[in-house]
Amino acid sequence: MKRRLVFLTRHQEALTEIAEMLDQPHLQGWRWQIFTSADAEVQRLSLPLASPLLVSNMLGGAWRGGFWGLFFSWLLLLFCMSLFTIDSELTRNIIFYSLPLSMVFFGAWEGGLLGLMQDNPALEEYRAHAEEGAFVLLVDVQTVDQRLLKKIMAMCNAEQIGEHTQRMWGCPWRENIYSPAKLAVSAS
Repeated sequence: MKRRLVFLTRHQEALTEIAEMLDQPHLQGWRWQIFTSADAEVQRLSLPLASPLLVSNMLGGAWRGGFWGLFFSWLLLLFCMSLFTIDSELTRNIIFYSLPLSMVFFGAWEGGLLGLMQDNPALEEYRAHAEEGAFVLLVDVQTVDQRLLKKIMAMCNAEQIGEHTQRMWGCPWRENIYSPAKLAVSAS
């Protein structure tokens, strides 16, 4: 199971130290990216910047648009089949296959375009840190490597501000119930 650990650092020197620690050859399978409003600093240091797919809601919009395209195409198929009698096998096959496929693809395309104009809701709690110029590091690791990553980040003076779990491929990241932010709120 993959986990996404979210760390915060405010200093560029700490960011370069973290990059040196995470780019060691024996640490394989870790994917990390930086979410910040100071894109130029991150690009100047040749560090992985958060992609537009992560920052925008394009994938979520495409999933929802494709689903609604499929739903409405099934409704349209039911409506057409109940009103009209179609005797030709070729016409029936065209209606059964091309109508749902074209509506699914159109819905996914339209949903993806609308999602590009929206911010990713999964990053909403970190957006305030990113807008003030801090560096939010999103690191994807396996459960086995989680303790090692936390030790590395503690050595580099980065504080952990979140933890998420992805249970299946394609499903969004879910906040872990044992995240430090949740524990701090429940303790007070």
